[in-house]
Amino acid sequence: MRLTSFTDYGLRMLMRMAGAPDRGFSTAEMAADFNLSRHHLSKIIQKLAQAGYVTTRRGGGGGAMLARPASDIRLGQVIRLLEDG
Repeated sequence: MRLTSFTDYGLRMLMRMAGAPDRGFSTAEMAADFNLSRHHLSKIIQKLAQAGYVTTRRGGGGGAMLARPASDIRLGQVIRLLEDG
């Protein structure tokens, strides 16, 4: 199976957030870490947030973080979500 870059980066973001579940990650920080445009990264985060995998907060101390425990996230469901565009 070959994944799109949209899905690949979405999975990377979720893994990053799962490594520090109590911390919010800014789009600027993750975009720099993944060498990805903030615009593209924002689209991925928006899709994950709409599906309830991620919550977002604006402003200082904000950012994206997991909306549920990592153990409750199923890889297949995330892949289907992100591959459907």
